[in-house]
Amino acid sequence: MTTVTGAGSVQTGVVPAPIRRVREVPVFRNRFGTLYNDDVVAPSGATGQYLRWQARKEGAVVVPVGPAGYAFVSHYRYPIQAASLEFPRGSSEDEEGLAAAAVRELREETGLVCASLRPLGTIHADTGILAAPIRVYAAEVDVATAESAEPEAMESLTEPVWVTPEDLPGWLAEGRITCGITLAALALLQAHHQAGRS
Repeated sequence: MTTVTGAGSVQTGVVPAPIRRVREVPVFRNRFGTLYNDDVVAPSGATGQYLRWQARKEGAVVVPVGPAGYAFVSHYRYPIQAASLEFPRGSSEDEEGLAAAAVRELREETGLVCASLRPLGTIHADTGILAAPIRVYAAEVDVATAESAEPEAMESLTEPVWVTPEDLPGWLAEGRITCGITLAALALLQAHHQAGRS
């Protein structure tokens, strides 16, 4: 049983039994990571397979914050065959740290230059298949210093789309932003704002 106390803290009961990996079975690998179809045993004793994607590097997503609000990028996302409004994101390169990766992705995808960066927390984009966590950062940006974006060759995206904090709830309610990583990053940003006010 899980209960929420009056102070808002969560008290949990028994932790669920784990699904145990019997054998790691890689089925596909590329420069981004490895897809596994592992042999597993459930708490019930049932056996089966479980897919998981293990990224080669941890990811970072950055919330660009400026005088006009929050900057999103409209990406054409091949898996959904549609455009998606998202915050800049990617993974670290070589020995690059995640904070540096966030600043680089911001610059590459939007042309915006980070004036200051602060960590907001960690998310798991899809706990049903994606193993690697994603670090979330907020970046204060100065639009006067913006340069031309330099997206990767296989990316299709637009110039930044600015949304004010006042307009954002309407955009969310209308379903204009559906990217789970972006929505989770917004939730962390909002939580930090609320905590700062209390």
